Amino acid sequence: MLLIDIRTGSYHFVQAKAVLLATGGGPTMYLYHTPSGDKSCDGMAMAMRLGLAMRDMEMVQFHPTGLLAGTDTRMTGTVLEEGLRGAGGYLLNGAAERFMTAYDPAGERATRDIVSRAIYAEMRAGNTTTNGGVHIQMSHLGPDSVAKRFKGMVERCADCGFDLAGGLVEVVPTAHYMMGGVEFEIDGSTALPGLYAAGEDCGGVHGANRLGGNGVANSTVYGGIAGDAMAAAVSKAGACRDPDETVIAEAVDRAERPFTKPAGDLSNLRDRLSQMMWDDVGILRTEAGLHRGLGALDDLEQELLATGLADGDRAFNLTWHDWMNLESLIAVSKVITHASLAREDSRGAHFREDFPETGALDTTAYTQVRQKGGGLAIDMVPVAFSIVKPGDSLIDDDAGAPIAAAE
Repeated sequence: MLLIDIRTGSYHFVQAKAVLLATGGGPTMYLYHTPSGDKSCDGMAMAMRLGLAMRDMEMVQFHPTGLLAGTDTRMTGTVLEEGLRGAGGYLLNGAAERFMTAYDPAGERATRDIVSRAIYAEMRAGNTTTNGGVHIQMSHLGPDSVAKRFKGMVERCADCGFDLAGGLVEVVPTAHYMMGGVEFEIDGSTALPGLYAAGEDCGGVHGANRLGGNGVANSTVYGGIAGDAMAAAVSKAGACRDPDETVIAEAVDRAERPFTKPAGDLSNLRDRLSQMMWDDVGILRTEAGLHRGLGALDDLEQELLATGLADGDRAFNLTWHDWMNLESLIAVSKVITHASLAREDSRGAHFREDFPETGALDTTAYTQVRQKGGGLAIDMVPVAFSIVKPGDSLIDDDAGAPIAAAE
């Protein structure tokens, strides 16, 4: 591994017999997002540069109720938990009307993808609140009760000047979790010997629509499994291989590139990326929008490669790290967009307005993308239903039957 010491800007090469890729995802390439801005899909970008296969990358989960507190605070995008809607909270558009039942019989209690699409549709139609989102209302449940049951959420909103218990709070769908990631085996190993992966860097764990709470379970369970597998592998491994000096030199050259270019406006590039991904590769997708997004990503990549840094000092140079983060975000955004184009149906977090139907489940395939040459190779790989098939259940009797059959 080649590391950068942020305190000095110096490079450090570390040899290891086993490495765990567990950087977390972080879909911060979108206008509204829950992870902190320093999360930039670096692990996925590294896996791509190694030529590893990525799967399910079109499946980006949006949490329907991110706090919309304006552009002058990093609190915008922070999650307001689903328990609010589960407890009976209302979503109101700019005309103070409940709208969710027009999109799904379950109303505000529909799944994350459905609620996110409904809110986005209201936003696109102009039925918005002051900052361009919708309102969540809890006051009808009793302010004292709400303050007691959702103390943390009430305090979070109060920090931004909103009264969740007794008033209205603006919300917006916010990019929350990457269901896609590097392909890996059940023990955490990848196609590259010695490299293991766990958590949000991995694809295939959650299918098309992760359930709440399963992200932490994913990291904990597979992190533990990978740790055990790595310990066992290391105990049997021989000496570390000699490092490839050419590969190390190429990595240093790539990191040093922004110091060789004239200073530019990184903030503008990142703002354009987030707006384009929100508009064209976000909650509702079309072929035309996705092609438009690919063109914009190519332009942003070329502009970034021509953009340098004003400060040549490498110690604590956060703008340098912002440059490298933006490089990762653009690279992963390309994979998301290509995978979204390849999947010509709608399921889970991925919705194509030009292909709104799910299609036949028994012929389901997942997207597989890998870097090849100077571009990306994309395949649709049939899903092997080795444990349970669509329409079947591992649970006996009516409890495990499809809804129609159970009724």
